Amino acid sequence: MQTFTWTKPRTEETKVAVLLPGSGYPVEGPVLFWVGEMLGAHGWHVQAVRWTAEDQLNVDPGYLATRAAEKAFADSPPADQRLIVAKSVSTLSIPWAEETQTSGVWLTPLLNDERVRTTIANSSKNDLFIGGSKDKLWDGGRRSEPNGTFLEVPGADHSLQVGDDWRASQRAQAEVFEAIEDFVLRLGNKR
Repeated sequence: MQTFTWTKPRTEETKVAVLLPGSGYPVEGPVLFWVGEMLGAHGWHVQAVRWTAEDQLNVDPGYLATRAAEKAFADSPPADQRLIVAKSVSTLSIPWAEETQTSGVWLTPLLNDERVRTTIANSSKNDLFIGGSKDKLWDGGRRSEPNGTFLEVPGADHSLQVGDDWRASQRAQAEVFEAIEDFVLRLGNKR
C-alpha cells in the first residue's frame, strides 16, 4: 500500500483524517474524493491510502485494512484529534478503530461481518455508518447498538449509487456529504 498527503491544513496541524479505499473503490472515487476535499476545507490534514500491486487482497482483508490505517496515521503528523473514513473492505478496521478510540465514518460497512458487528454493538463511540438499501453487504443498519448513527440511502447500492440514475445518485450522495459534514463539525466541537 502507499499513503500520500491529500491535503494539508493552512493552520497548525492538530487534526488528522485517514481515507481508506475499498477493494475496487479508490480514494479518488466520487464519495471518498469529496469527503477528502471537505475535510481539507475544514482544516484537517488528510492522509490517503492507495492499494498497490504488491497488496494481496486475498490475504486477511481485516489485517490489510488495519495495517493501512496504522501506516497512514504513522505517515501523518502528530494529532490531537484523529478520524478514519473507510469504504467497504477497509471497514474491517472497525475493531482497530475501537481499540485506539479513533472516530470513524464507515461508508458501506461490511455489517454482515461478525467481528465488525460485535465491535459496533459494544462500542462506546458514536461513529457514523452509511450504507445503501440495495447493498447486499449492508444489513439495514442499527440493531441494538447503543451508540452510532446509521444512515441508509434508499435505493443505493454498494457504491452509493441509485440504479442507472446519475441525478438521483448525485442527490443521494449530496445528502451523504451533508451527514458527514455534520458529523465532522460535531467532532470538532468535542475538543
